[in-house]
Amino acid sequence: MSIKPDWNEISLRIGDDLSHDDLQSKWTMECHKWLQSVASKFGEDYRIEESVNFSIMSNENDRYIKVFSSFLERTLMRILTSLNGIASDEGFGKHVAMIFQDIEQYYEYVEVFLPDEGEFGLSSGMYINDGYGHFVFPSQDIDIAEPIAVHELTHACLAHLPIPTWLNEGLAVVMEDVLAGNHLYLDKEIVAKHEKYWNRETIQEFWNGDSFLATDEGQELSYNLAHILVRNMSKDFEAFKGFVNKASFEDSGEKSCIEHLGCSLQNVVEAFLGTGNWAPAKELKKRIYGPKGPFYRTVIESRVTIGKKQTIS
Repeated sequence: MSIKPDWNEISLRIGDDLSHDDLQSKWTMECHKWLQSVASKFGEDYRIEESVNFSIMSNENDRYIKVFSSFLERTLMRILTSLNGIASDEGFGKHVAMIFQDIEQYYEYVEVFLPDEGEFGLSSGMYINDGYGHFVFPSQDIDIAEPIAVHELTHACLAHLPIPTWLNEGLAVVMEDVLAGNHLYLDKEIVAKHEKYWNRETIQEFWNGDSFLATDEGQELSYNLAHILVRNMSKDFEAFKGFVNKASFEDSGEKSCIEHLGCSLQNVVEAFLGTGNWAPAKELKKRIYGPKGPFYRTVIESRVTIGKKQTIS
């Protein structure tokens, strides 16, 4: 099997007329074959370890995998509880994590999923929502890998929603705040950076997702701004839940924001940045990544990525 299988072909072959348990078994077997192919390409010391909800490919030691897989299982339940009515664990097969032994192997793998041209910010990990969703990262100390896992597993639990990148990333960093203690930090210097960087042009890159791939400080500021906006918007969780479930990447969530939160995205940003031209353009530039595609984590914030299992559409 290829390291990037044709999941559409596999989905057609498996079909959707089997029982839930049979579908779970079929997708788990296909997933295992795929991970064996990836493992054989990158080194004979790689192996696949299984827990109830996760398949982990790595060459880490047994204790590392035991601790990490237990953390993943607990974190999955905590995300589903914290984002009840938003996050979902539906689908067949297990969540997949790939841990590569170094940054070179990590980039060798992820470049298969990137466009042939373009500049992209460096990353310490990635959630790849392409075919069979999964997260990948280079080997990290367990203390670094665990909070990263919160972020990327959040992406996995949001993979069913066609939400804009800023909202997806904002929810992920808020979950880091809530579940891993990576709290939002704002001081006069950071606020000044925001005030200097954001204008009517750069805010459009935030709304369409491009700024999260920036090679300059825009990447870090984008994650920070997303954190601020989601934190402020989610104070009334029931209203916020309605917003998220109806938000679309096509208008960056504007229509749903007005409908469920009673304000525009212009108003939401204005509460932090003050008066300015902050509204998303009526016709957003087509994003590099739509509902399916990689979600980066910036090296600056030392985050990683985790994945989402296969769903049948």
